[in-house]
Amino acid sequence: MNIRGGWTAALFASAALCGCHLGGVDKGKTPTGQVVATVGDREITIRQLDAETPPVANPDPRARRAAQMSTLENIVARTVLAKAAVDQGVDKAPEFALIKQRALDTLLAQSLESKIAGQVPKVTAEDAQRFINEHTDIFAQRKVFVIDQIRMARPSNPSIIKELEPLKTLPDIEALLNREKIPFQRSVGNLDAVGADPRMVDTIIKLPPNEVFVIPSNDSLLVNQIKETRIIPFGGPQSLNYATQVLSRQRTQEAVGRQVSALYGKAKASVHFSKDFTPPVAPPAPVAPKK
Repeated sequence: MNIRGGWTAALFASAALCGCHLGGVDKGKTPTGQVVATVGDREITIRQLDAETPPVANPDPRARRAAQMSTLENIVARTVLAKAAVDQGVDKAPEFALIKQRALDTLLAQSLESKIAGQVPKVTAEDAQRFINEHTDIFAQRKVFVIDQIRMARPSNPSIIKELEPLKTLPDIEALLNREKIPFQRSVGNLDAVGADPRMVDTIIKLPPNEVFVIPSNDSLLVNQIKETRIIPFGGPQSLNYATQVLSRQRTQEAVGRQVSALYGKAKASVHFSKDFTPPVAPPAPVAPKK
């Protein structure tokens, strides 16, 4: 449970024990118009409430109202706690200033990414069908790979990585890990082309038979070898929806990536590091010999 969630739950529990709601006795002006509640001089608007109320599958208006009331209680509780924190000077602590700046920067960056994503052209049915036709290994000839797999933590020692690189079989890799006393798990699983990155699927398809390949996963490495390939066609309306989602995600990622690179490139001249934290200079790219 996060701290905020814990405090909010405690506040609700306290209200329940005393047999009352957070609203209490209304001694001030009753909110009207777009304001649905007040906490002191803080106003909670219908726009804020709608933004935080989760979608309700049940079309019954009573279900929607119940979700709104539950959300409003959460907002009120959070506002009460926030006001108490300010009254107690929590917002003046140096640690809070760091957390606030990080949260603000993160929200601004995410909002900019959302703005960029909203400007990406919508994927048409023709676009989706073209994607389906160009990726038969995901659709008409959809591949489901049965893989023999070793899961291990990413080695922190670069020499271990170098020793792993030339190894071609899982038994050889297993022997190295045992020798170096590196923990790992061996298992057999499936890798479905539907749900995987299309670029990764294309790479796997082009591998020589029995070739070992590695998929990074957070702080882990998944070392894989294909045991069997099954063909399970994927078509119909679901395939069109899936192609639309994949294309939309790809285009959004590419658009955000381009904008971020451009913005970072423009801002580079204004970025300065202290002597001890200056990033190493990247080596120059190799130049191909002239023919």
